[in-house]
Amino acid sequence: MQDEHLREDAKQLLRVGYERQVAGGQVGVGVDLGAAAEERGISRDSPHLMTLTDYMEVTGWIVPDMAARVRAGDPLFLITGRGMNVLRETTG
Repeated sequence: MQDEHLREDAKQLLRVGYERQVAGGQVGVGVDLGAAAEERGISRDSPHLMTLTDYMEVTGWIVPDMAARVRAGDPLFLITGRGMNVLRETTG
């Protein structure tokens, strides 16, 4: 049950991050999970955000975008093919 709750929270965070990117006119698979978390009321340094990010990395939904991190300073991620499939799940 706890794993399912973690999975659902991670899916929603990924969805919010992706929607923020699209709303900003950005095309691609980059996502700022810190900004998405803040939109959901979770601070950037929250242990819950770290847990969700770890979950998404372990399940293969995201990978670190090292080039973007250098430019922006905050950790940014690329959504993998598996992550895009998860996003499609959240839209029905």
